[in-house]
Amino acid sequence: MPRTRRPSRPGRGPRGGRPDPRDLPLEHVRDRMSSYIYGNITVLAVAIAVNPDQIHHGAAVATVLATAVLTYLAHVLAHLVAHGLGDDGEESAEDRAARRDSVATIVRNANPIATSGLIPAVLYAVAWIGWLPAEWAQIAATVILVVRIGLVGVFMQRFSGKQPTFLGLWGGIVLAAVAFVIGLVKVVLTH
Repeated sequence: MPRTRRPSRPGRGPRGGRPDPRDLPLEHVRDRMSSYIYGNITVLAVAIAVNPDQIHHGAAVATVLATAVLTYLAHVLAHLVAHGLGDDGEESAEDRAARRDSVATIVRNANPIATSGLIPAVLYAVAWIGWLPAEWAQIAATVILVVRIGLVGVFMQRFSGKQPTFLGLWGGIVLAAVAFVIGLVKVVLTH
């Protein structure tokens, strides 16, 4: 009997998981892309800053996860406060429902910040238990984060409904180089 694909729920991707970015309002896609870039740059700075001793003792795992989670919470808090602007104190039931939807959207659109630290944390954990040299884990985490940022140009073209081009890839490479410099400068100035 041939397998048929179950129809996905509205707003969900073909596998029923994450929504297809092309189905989201443009402002949500922009917020998620901003969170993706911001989260990866923030974690990249940590990936550059950790040293092999921190990886060997497990501190690097905690540092990366704490950076991702606390940056996520700060981002959500800032957006929640900013969305309170213009509140006259008299809320109707529709206003409360809209506010709940707004809060859910803010939390969801910030998820890329929280998840940006997962791959480096796993690499550092693998090195911590001795399955990978600490130096390799640090290099791999840094390279993966730079590549993730470098693919942003292609993602932007794809999410805009355009065929990815070399120019989009080149734009992502330039963005990755700028992000690496930002991470490096942050480490030099703050450590």
